Amino acid sequence: MREYALRLGIDLGSSLSSAETRLIASAGTERYVDSETIILRQDDPADCIHYLLSGTVKTFQTHASGQESVLRIHLPGSIIGLSCLTSRGVWDATSITLKPSHLLKLTKASFLRLLEDNPSLGIKLLRLVVDRLSDLHFRIGELQTQTVEQRLAYALLSLSRNDPNKPASQERAGIFLTHEELAQMINTRRQTVTSTLRRFAEMGLIKRSARSIDVISPTGLAKLFEADEHIALMAC
Repeated sequence: MREYALRLGIDLGSSLSSAETRLIASAGTERYVDSETIILRQDDPADCIHYLLSGTVKTFQTHASGQESVLRIHLPGSIIGLSCLTSRGVWDATSITLKPSHLLKLTKASFLRLLEDNPSLGIKLLRLVVDRLSDLHFRIGELQTQTVEQRLAYALLSLSRNDPNKPASQERAGIFLTHEELAQMINTRRQTVTSTLRRFAEMGLIKRSARSIDVISPTGLAKLFEADEHIALMAC
């Protein structure tokens, strides 16, 4: 699994082979960092990318009003900092570790040479960028036309999809995001997420603990908004 994404059709499987991962490792330097460590800061000069080997990293954008929007939660196998390839030359967001993390850091020049020497890697990178754009467009469009309850139900169903790289299981994956992070992903307030999650738990749709949120009735969550092919797929 590369990262949490809200768009259902996005493939959660890692797009890089073990050989390609070794190529990145050979061109990078290892970093071991504690939780709550900023590895990229919005508007700073962009000169490198990171490949996440273990841990969890949150990328968020801070707007002029001071409000923060979570763009994605990176999981092992994710590439962080692709905005270094844009013409602006600065980071478009901040990335901070949520857990102690092990990363590989590559300079922009080293990464570009790697892509030039390995066209297949460049094609997979293009797919990753398009997937991220698709997820962002979905959140800007469809999610903003739904109620908070519908947006949160959709997010819980999407974020609890099983990791295809792990053994098959009937249980959906647990969601290890805070109420604040969920609120930033669906553009609402933390208090609203907390009260809505409490209501979902009372309805028997989810189970909450101090560390995670577990979806126990995907069909029930799907019924909270109009049935279409996306909702039918999410309940699977």
